[in-house]
Amino acid sequence: MFAPTGASSGSALVPSSRLGRERLRTFRVLAAARVVMALMLLAWLVLLPMLQAKGHGEGEPTSGLGYWVALAYLVLTALSLWWSFFRTGGLAWQVLIAIAVDLLAFSTLQFTAGYPAREFALIYALPVLAAGIYGTLSLTMFVAALVTLILLGGAAFAMMGGVAEAEQRMLNAAFVGIAYFAVAVLTWQLSQRLARQEARATASESIARRQMALNQRVIEAQRDGVMVVDGHMVLEALNPAAQHLLDLPWSDAVTARWLGGRKALRELPAAEAVRQEVERMAIDGEDELEVQVRTPAGRKLLLRLSRLDNLPGGTGYLIVLQDLREIDARIQQEKLAAMGRLVASVAHEIRNPLGAIGQANQLAREYAADPAQLERLHHLIGQNVERINRTVEDVLELGRTAPRDIGLMPCAPLMRELHAEFDKPDEGRIGLFIQDDAAQIRFDALHLRRILVNLLSNARRYASNQPRAIEIRQLGAERVREIQVSNDGPLIDAELRAQLFEPFRTTSSRGVGLGLYISHELCLRNGARLVYRIEREGTPQARGAFVIQIAPGPEA
Repeated sequence: MFAPTGASSGSALVPSSRLGRERLRTFRVLAAARVVMALMLLAWLVLLPMLQAKGHGEGEPTSGLGYWVALAYLVLTALSLWWSFFRTGGLAWQVLIAIAVDLLAFSTLQFTAGYPAREFALIYALPVLAAGIYGTLSLTMFVAALVTLILLGGAAFAMMGGVAEAEQRMLNAAFVGIAYFAVAVLTWQLSQRLARQEARATASESIARRQMALNQRVIEAQRDGVMVVDGHMVLEALNPAAQHLLDLPWSDAVTARWLGGRKALRELPAAEAVRQEVERMAIDGEDELEVQVRTPAGRKLLLRLSRLDNLPGGTGYLIVLQDLREIDARIQQEKLAAMGRLVASVAHEIRNPLGAIGQANQLAREYAADPAQLERLHHLIGQNVERINRTVEDVLELGRTAPRDIGLMPCAPLMRELHAEFDKPDEGRIGLFIQDDAAQIRFDALHLRRILVNLLSNARRYASNQPRAIEIRQLGAERVREIQVSNDGPLIDAELRAQLFEPFRTTSSRGVGLGLYISHELCLRNGARLVYRIEREGTPQARGAFVIQIAPGPEA
């Protein structure tokens, strides 16, 4: 197997960016081409004297040294090819040695082979190409210049020996040298571009592999079952939770999770109900589907199916499986926890007024002869009884679901009634503005009254005693658009605003934290929204306001 670390160690002449898995394969092809070239040279040197003896050729006889050079070159090229397969380390040095061997062998043959020396101009393409593919620009130009000097030296040697057509050979050597320079530069440029593309491909491959590994880890860690099937209902992904929920045999799970996922759902009897729902979703053309199914083992599952479009290879389907027993158990636990908090809060809220009532009852015996003290104690007992009753009403309101009577009604009379009720004893503390006396609202009358009572109680608790410290505003002509209850008290912090309408959230020691929660729920049941916003924020006149936003009715 190819070892990237050993093969990518470059040198000053062969940079590591030119090496790698693909370049090693290319070098093996080059090494095989050198072996073929060596065989051809050896065959040429053997057959040429035979042709000359029969009178089919003329020229200088082949030197005996040429045979040994060609044979040695064949052995070295075969050794280089073997080394590239079995010793993948040090590819840079293999390239440099191959270039040096080629130059030495070809130049030696050119000066010792006799007649074939005139045909050796083109075989130098191998070292020039090797330098351009693997080496730096300096090495590439050096090899091209060295080849050109060898060719010119051969032509000059022939000229000094008085060989016929020596001048023509000199001219041919110059032209071939120029061509080698052009080939060297072009090869180096193409190799540069290929190196950059390989670097980008390697980086993308690394990112893709990491992303795939992360996705697999995330899927494996999911407590819910996760499955992915393609358009042919073939399983492509499966996590351990899905295997457990479907009670899949171990052999099927191994095939789906580690052997490429080529397992059709129809081959998994335990997943028959899942397959039927996915096929029904595909036939109906739905993008999402949530359905309950029962497995052959009797387990009730909640399936959430999603269609995955624009995927390579076609449409897929994401299947999320949840055990309904676990969901029910989790909901039950949350209910019990909420019930525990509610009971604790109610017990705490009731205990304080009960203590006050008990203490007042004891004092009533001591002050039986004092009518004024008895009246004060009776008033104290009444206040605490009312407080207990309000707490009980809040808890009972949580159990009521749908509004009892929703219909169009005028809102202004209720606003005036509440204004008169709460604007005592400090008259003028609450301001009232009604945009349209005839404007109607679609709301349960008792719910709306309960909401406004809660909001006005809160406003009266935190507002100052200045005139119009609390304002009630009814906005909207013909149909009520919104109702505002604002006050000049401290603004609610941003951190607390996100928890305003959660149950058991309160900053007051006198409540259980259900008033705003119940008001918010009642608004939702009537198709409205309760929000908190700050008017004239950032100015000294900033005021916090609770706003009931009324949804437009069908008539609108």
